[in-house]
Amino acid sequence: MASREDRFEGSTSEPASIGEEIAKIPYEPLLPIEKRLIVWSLVLGAALMGILFWVSQSFFAVTS
Repeated sequence: MASREDRFEGSTSEPASIGEEIAKIPYEPLLPIEKRLIVWSLVLGAALMGILFWVSQSFFAVTS
């Protein structure tokens, strides 16, 4: 049976650290559609939080 190191192509005697692996990843800017999706999700989340706050104050108001 092959050892664990033999199973992975390009394996070395020492495992690479997470920082080294992240440093190897090339920078990829966000696509315009990804930016739009992020903005839409933030706007939708803020709007739904506002609606939830309004509903809770209107229908479930705490009176003391």
